Amino acid sequence: MASERTTTAAGGVVWRKRPGPRRPEPRVEVLVVHRPSYDDWTFPKGKTDPGETLQQTAVREIGEEAGVRVRLGHPLRQVSYPISGGTKVVAYWCARVTGPDDDTPFRPNKEVDEIRWVGLDEAAALLTYHHDLGLLEEFRELHARQAHRTRTLVVLRHGKAQPRSSDVDDLARPLTPTGRKRADALVPVLEAYGVQRVVSSPATRCTQTVEPYAQSVSTFLEIDDRLSEQTRASQVRRSVDTLMDRKKPVALCSHRPTLPSIFDAIGLAVADLAPGDGVVVHHRGGVIEATERLA
Repeated sequence: MASERTTTAAGGVVWRKRPGPRRPEPRVEVLVVHRPSYDDWTFPKGKTDPGETLQQTAVREIGEEAGVRVRLGHPLRQVSYPISGGTKVVAYWCARVTGPDDDTPFRPNKEVDEIRWVGLDEAAALLTYHHDLGLLEEFRELHARQAHRTRTLVVLRHGKAQPRSSDVDDLARPLTPTGRKRADALVPVLEAYGVQRVVSSPATRCTQTVEPYAQSVSTFLEIDDRLSEQTRASQVRRSVDTLMDRKKPVALCSHRPTLPSIFDAIGLAVADLAPGDGVVVHHRGGVIEATERLA
């Protein structure tokens, strides 16, 4: 008997503040889409393309189906359900609109012929599937404590570097070809989270890990000596405290020996990161709401 096929997909509960005059408690609206081939109302999602991460898929599919640009925030539950020949597994995030809707206006297509921005109660009445109602309820619970609008800090360990040698100063050790490939692969993943500020240890292997992303979004690569290998925990804490206070999404790149101090400053158990790996920290008001490993 042939084994069942697993199809991966990703999407999001896309939200925005209701346009119009400011109110004491601004209403939140979520985006739902109508698919003519199924005659259903659901959240935007789609299958992963070959070589694509789930984060990339979520942002791309939301843009293609609904014509809006988003950045990912708090992760939501994964949903799985049977399809012909196997199972579909869909990853979801809270997804915040990052630009005016008219930047990429919606155009009806064969997959989605209508979109609507609706309040949470209206969405509950409109959505077709039980699993979408579960996602909406999860979003509603996050919204009740404002955790749908978390801040984002991505903690990275530098990519694979050339081995230590007496011929090369340790700070100057560059990435290997594998490390450079991983640095390039990080670009669309960091972009999915809308990272706008990039901070690195002064070591070449760290700066080379995040330079491709910084260049891709035309942002300044900040060097922070407090993230180097030869640093004190108190210095690391001051650096991390500053970054956690930023509203805009931040990525930092450091070294394996320094990561325990970084995670301690954040208030997380130490994560054993492979070269080029990372942890996405979603936080608000000094509280860690969720974490996830990078693809």
